[in-house]
Amino acid sequence: MRTINWDNIKCFITTARAGSLTAGANALRMSPATLSRRLANLEFELGQLLFARSPTGYALTKEGRVLLESCTSIENGFSALSSSLEAAAEEPTGTVRVATSENIANLILLPRLPNFLARYPLINIDFQTDVQPVPLHAREADLAVRVSMPERGPFKVRTLGTLRHALYLSGEIISDGQEINLGVIGWSENCQSLPIARAAMAHRYWRESSVRVSSLKGQVAAAQAGLGYAYLPCLVGDHTPGLVRIDGPENYLSQDIYLILHDDSIEVPRIRAVANFIRDSLHETKDMLAGSIIGMGSDA
Repeated sequence: MRTINWDNIKCFITTARAGSLTAGANALRMSPATLSRRLANLEFELGQLLFARSPTGYALTKEGRVLLESCTSIENGFSALSSSLEAAAEEPTGTVRVATSENIANLILLPRLPNFLARYPLINIDFQTDVQPVPLHAREADLAVRVSMPERGPFKVRTLGTLRHALYLSGEIISDGQEINLGVIGWSENCQSLPIARAAMAHRYWRESSVRVSSLKGQVAAAQAGLGYAYLPCLVGDHTPGLVRIDGPENYLSQDIYLILHDDSIEVPRIRAVANFIRDSLHETKDMLAGSIIGMGSDA
């Protein structure tokens, strides 16, 4: 019987998902040379070439893709076993990885986190706020809070609220009467498929802009600098000093907010506790999300 080293399999999975030896080594906290040796050993054990190596990265061969698919099933099985064992534990403990937007994390969840941690001192929360959605199929997050439905898969989805948008402008620009010649601030070309970018370009104030940005932080900074109107979530615009809500949120972009969990982890105590915390936090702030409460940034 052929024996396969499971540690080498884990190295293979990480490198396949990372797409390069360096990224895989960083994720595994080992040197590229050690990782390369482990991958070579695995290929020797299997008698198959798993990667097409090139200066631009490590691309999976046909055999590598088949192995990765099989490994994903094994991973899911281990996760289900781990979840069932943890569900039997009395005290919630361990790390929960939450994928969400930076604004929901910073403005809603983090301010309420101390009370949660006082109740559950053995739980750690790892917030992942990358611009690009974290792939849930790869188990890189335990749960996600998003304004988009997940890709098909073994997930449970709950609607937590509505994120509404409005139009904002610098208060100084209004005071100086300079707003008449301004348009809506643009988004960079690689962001123009985003719902918020499409909605901004459809606004009656839209015109080709001399400045474009690729993030909400950039939109806020550009608006504060008086470069134009910013089409923003009310959660952001209403709580940004110096910005005034000009119009909306009626007839502006409105997005449902979803809580997404893996089917096999819903009853894990630590994940259930964090999911309930997120649900309660967004319920408490539903008026902020919907733009019903105007915060420090607006006088409208």
